[in-house]
Amino acid sequence: MTDAECNSHHAILREFQVGQVCRGIVTSVRDFGIFVDLDGAVGVVTVPNLSWTRISHPSQVAAAGQEVTVAILDIDLERQQVSASLRELQQDPFLDFARHRLGTTLSGPVTKISPVGVFVRLEGETLGVLPISEFNTGHIPEVDDTLNVKPTYINIVKRQVFLSLSSDAPSR
Repeated sequence: MTDAECNSHHAILREFQVGQVCRGIVTSVRDFGIFVDLDGAVGVVTVPNLSWTRISHPSQVAAAGQEVTVAILDIDLERQQVSASLRELQQDPFLDFARHRLGTTLSGPVTKISPVGVFVRLEGETLGVLPISEFNTGHIPEVDDTLNVKPTYINIVKRQVFLSLSSDAPSR
Protein backbone atom coordinates (compact mmCIF):
# COMPACT_ATOMS: atom_id res chain seq x y z
CA MET A 1 0.00 0.00 0.00
CA THR A 2 1.41 3.42 -0.92
CA ASP A 3 1.70 6.26 1.60
CA ALA A 4 -1.23 8.03 -0.07
CA GLU A 5 -3.40 4.88 0.14
CA CYS A 6 -2.37 4.39 3.77
CA ASN A 7 -3.29 8.01 4.66
CA SER A 8 -6.59 7.63 2.83
CA HIS A 9 -7.33 4.40 4.69
CA HIS A 10 -6.52 6.06 8.05
CA ALA A 11 -8.86 8.92 7.14
CA ILE A 12 -11.67 6.43 6.47
CA LEU A 13 -11.03 4.65 9.77
CA ARG A 14 -11.03 7.95 11.69
CA GLU A 15 -14.61 8.57 10.52
CA PHE A 16 -15.81 5.66 12.64
CA GLN A 17 -16.68 5.90 16.34
CA VAL A 18 -17.01 3.13 18.92
CA GLY A 19 -20.72 2.42 19.32
CA GLN A 20 -21.59 3.61 15.82
CA VAL A 21 -24.03 1.48 13.83
CA CYS A 22 -23.35 1.07 10.13
CA ARG A 23 -24.09 -1.17 7.17
CA GLY A 24 -21.62 -3.13 5.14
CA ILE A 25 -21.25 -6.06 2.77
CA VAL A 26 -19.77 -9.39 3.90
CA THR A 27 -16.67 -9.95 1.77
CA SER A 28 -15.64 -13.33 3.19
CA VAL A 29 -16.53 -15.93 5.78
CA ARG A 30 -13.73 -17.67 7.69
CA ASP A 31 -13.67 -20.18 10.56
CA PHE A 32 -12.97 -17.40 13.11
CA GLY A 33 -15.56 -14.90 11.82
CA ILE A 34 -16.49 -12.68 8.91
CA PHE A 35 -14.94 -9.73 7.06
CA VAL A 36 -17.22 -6.82 6.18
CA ASP A 37 -16.56 -3.97 3.74
CA LEU A 38 -17.61 -0.82 5.59
CA ASP A 39 -17.37 1.75 2.78
CA GLY A 40 -13.70 0.96 2.15
CA ALA A 41 -12.71 0.01 5.68
CA VAL A 42 -12.25 -3.62 6.73
CA GLY A 43 -14.60 -4.72 9.49
CA VAL A 44 -13.96 -7.96 11.36
CA VAL A 45 -16.71 -9.74 13.28
CA THR A 46 -15.33 -12.67 15.30
CA VAL A 47 -17.47 -15.69 16.22
CA PRO A 48 -18.37 -14.48 19.75
CA ASN A 49 -19.73 -11.26 18.23
CA LEU A 50 -21.88 -12.93 15.56
CA SER A 51 -24.80 -14.18 17.66
CA TRP A 52 -26.10 -14.76 21.18
CA THR A 53 -26.71 -18.40 20.29
CA ARG A 54 -23.97 -20.96 19.79
CA ILE A 55 -23.00 -21.61 16.21
CA SER A 56 -20.70 -24.20 14.73
CA HIS A 57 -19.51 -21.97 11.86
CA PRO A 58 -19.91 -18.30 10.87
CA SER A 59 -21.60 -19.40 7.61
CA GLN A 60 -24.68 -20.14 9.75
CA VAL A 61 -25.02 -16.39 10.33
CA ALA A 62 -23.70 -14.68 7.19
CA ALA A 63 -22.67 -15.29 3.59
CA ALA A 64 -20.35 -13.43 1.22
CA GLY A 65 -22.25 -10.67 -0.57
CA GLN A 66 -24.84 -10.31 2.20
CA GLU A 67 -25.59 -6.84 3.57
CA VAL A 68 -25.28 -6.66 7.36
CA THR A 69 -25.71 -4.01 10.02
CA VAL A 70 -22.97 -3.92 12.65
CA ALA A 71 -22.03 -2.00 15.77
CA ILE A 72 -18.44 -0.72 15.95
CA LEU A 73 -16.55 -2.12 18.97
CA ASP A 74 -13.01 -0.88 18.29
CA ILE A 75 -10.96 0.93 15.67
CA ASP A 76 -7.37 -0.28 15.22
CA LEU A 77 -5.44 2.27 13.13
CA GLU A 78 -2.26 0.20 13.28
CA ARG A 79 -3.90 -2.94 11.86
CA GLN A 80 -6.17 -0.78 9.69
CA GLN A 81 -9.34 -2.59 10.66
CA VAL A 82 -12.52 -2.16 12.62
CA SER A 83 -13.77 -4.70 15.17
CA ALA A 84 -17.52 -4.99 14.85
CA SER A 85 -20.48 -6.95 16.19
CA LEU A 86 -23.75 -8.28 14.85
CA ARG A 87 -24.68 -9.58 18.32
CA GLU A 88 -24.72 -6.11 19.92
CA LEU A 89 -27.72 -5.24 17.74
CA GLN A 90 -29.66 -8.40 18.62
CA GLN A 91 -31.93 -8.84 21.61
CA ASP A 92 -30.18 -10.74 24.41
CA PRO A 93 -32.29 -13.85 25.15
CA PHE A 94 -30.77 -14.04 28.65
CA LEU A 95 -32.41 -10.72 29.59
CA ASP A 96 -35.80 -12.00 28.42
CA PHE A 97 -35.24 -15.13 30.47
CA ALA A 98 -34.30 -13.07 33.55
CA ARG A 99 -37.35 -10.82 33.13
CA HIS A 100 -39.91 -13.60 32.87
CA ARG A 101 -38.65 -16.83 34.45
CA LEU A 102 -37.61 -16.08 38.05
CA GLY A 103 -39.68 -18.35 40.32
CA THR A 104 -41.50 -20.15 37.49
CA THR A 105 -41.28 -23.91 37.08
CA LEU A 106 -39.37 -25.03 34.02
CA SER A 107 -38.34 -28.37 32.65
CA GLY A 108 -34.99 -29.12 31.08
CA PRO A 109 -32.36 -31.76 30.44
CA VAL A 110 -29.29 -32.25 32.62
CA THR A 111 -26.24 -31.31 30.52
CA LYS A 112 -23.41 -31.76 33.03
CA ILE A 113 -22.77 -32.97 36.56
CA SER A 114 -19.98 -31.44 38.63
CA PRO A 115 -18.99 -31.42 42.32
CA VAL A 116 -20.71 -28.01 42.60
CA GLY A 117 -24.02 -29.07 41.12
CA VAL A 118 -26.11 -30.26 38.23
CA PHE A 119 -26.35 -28.06 35.11
CA VAL A 120 -29.74 -27.91 33.42
CA ARG A 121 -30.52 -26.43 29.97
CA LEU A 122 -33.59 -24.27 30.45
CA GLU A 123 -34.41 -22.31 27.31
CA GLY A 124 -32.26 -21.90 24.24
CA GLU A 125 -28.71 -21.39 25.45
CA THR A 126 -29.63 -20.62 29.08
CA LEU A 127 -28.04 -22.96 31.61
CA GLY A 128 -28.84 -23.06 35.29
CA VAL A 129 -27.06 -24.80 38.14
CA LEU A 130 -28.86 -26.86 40.72
CA PRO A 131 -26.63 -27.06 43.83
CA ILE A 132 -25.62 -30.60 44.77
CA SER A 133 -27.15 -29.95 48.23
CA GLU A 134 -30.61 -30.12 46.58
CA PHE A 135 -30.11 -33.88 46.30
CA ASN A 136 -30.20 -34.71 50.00
CA THR A 137 -31.65 -38.13 49.24
CA GLY A 138 -28.39 -39.07 47.56
CA HIS A 139 -30.01 -39.71 44.17
CA ILE A 140 -28.14 -37.58 41.64
CA PRO A 141 -29.65 -37.43 38.15
CA GLU A 142 -27.72 -38.43 35.06
CA VAL A 143 -26.88 -36.43 31.94
CA ASP A 144 -29.97 -36.17 29.67
CA ASP A 145 -32.41 -36.76 32.56
CA THR A 146 -35.19 -34.14 32.53
CA LEU A 147 -35.77 -32.16 35.73
CA ASN A 148 -38.47 -29.74 36.87
CA VAL A 149 -36.70 -26.74 38.41
CA LYS A 150 -37.33 -23.16 39.49
CA PRO A 151 -34.86 -20.31 38.94
CA THR A 152 -34.36 -18.84 42.43
CA TYR A 153 -31.50 -16.43 41.73
CA ILE A 154 -30.47 -14.75 38.47
CA ASN A 155 -27.46 -12.47 38.06
CA ILE A 156 -27.47 -10.69 34.68
CA VAL A 157 -23.93 -9.31 35.04
CA LYS A 158 -22.38 -12.73 35.73
CA ARG A 159 -25.00 -14.46 33.51
CA GLN A 160 -25.72 -16.98 36.28
CA VAL A 161 -28.93 -18.83 37.08
CA PHE A 162 -29.27 -20.81 40.31
CA LEU A 163 -32.06 -23.35 40.57
CA SER A 164 -34.03 -25.36 43.07
CA LEU A 165 -35.95 -28.58 42.49
CA SER A 166 -39.65 -28.23 41.82
CA SER A 167 -42.38 -30.82 42.03
CA ASP A 168 -44.72 -28.62 39.96
CA ALA A 169 -45.42 -29.15 36.29
CA PRO A 170 -43.61 -26.69 34.00
CA SER A 171 -45.39 -23.33 33.66
CA ARG A 172 -43.95 -21.87 30.48
